[in-house]
Amino acid sequence: MCLKRRSIAGWLAAASLMVAALAVAAALGLQALTGDWRLAAAGALAVATLGAMWTMRRLARPALSLFRALAGTTLSYRDGDFSFGLRWRHDDELGDLVAAHNELGAVLREQRLALVQRELLLDTMVQNSPVAMLLVGEGGHIVFGNLAARRLLNQGRKLEGMALSTVVAAADPALREAMDRGGDGLFSVGSEDDEDVFHLSRRGFRLNGRPHELLLLRQLTSELRRQEVQTWKKGLC
Repeated sequence: MCLKRRSIAGWLAAASLMVAALAVAAALGLQALTGDWRLAAAGALAVATLGAMWTMRRLARPALSLFRALAGTTLSYRDGDFSFGLRWRHDDELGDLVAAHNELGAVLREQRLALVQRELLLDTMVQNSPVAMLLVGEGGHIVFGNLAARRLLNQGRKLEGMALSTVVAAADPALREAMDRGGDGLFSVGSEDDEDVFHLSRRGFRLNGRPHELLLLRQLTSELRRQEVQTWKKGLC
């Protein structure tokens, strides 16, 4: 069954006409009973006032409740909670507002879910990367360190919250020298028989309006050895 759409403006016009009709009826009735036009006018005014108050109360109470609900769900959206929805039983302009609000909530939920999935994927890729990654925040404290960085610099333990200077001071002297030189560079760790070559990359940027630095430590030993093997093979040809 298709319900007829109810317009708020039309409902107010109909209610106003009803109030006016009741006021006229009251005035005519009092005029007929008392013959006093002043009493009839006062009665009509009283009926009109009461009718207007009833009309506004009938319309304002559910509308105010809806506005409070809209404010509450908007605050929830601001806090990242998109699980709320609203209901409005009338097919009118406020119903259109509720429908648009619920559609917005559905879109935000889908975008939030997609963002969480992308963040999980990115975190998995970063954590399992063979490149040691350190994100250093303002003040020189480590904000993030992936698994490779933990194994290389802190025996597999967490690095978050530690001062970069403390971590570097406990690291191999070659890394300390590379950090002191600043910028990108190569350094070697270990003896000549068992030497690991690393490439240090440093990039500064602003995150949430604050300066940060990203340090990447990439082990090149296996790549250099592979290149040596390729060069040796070419020499045999």
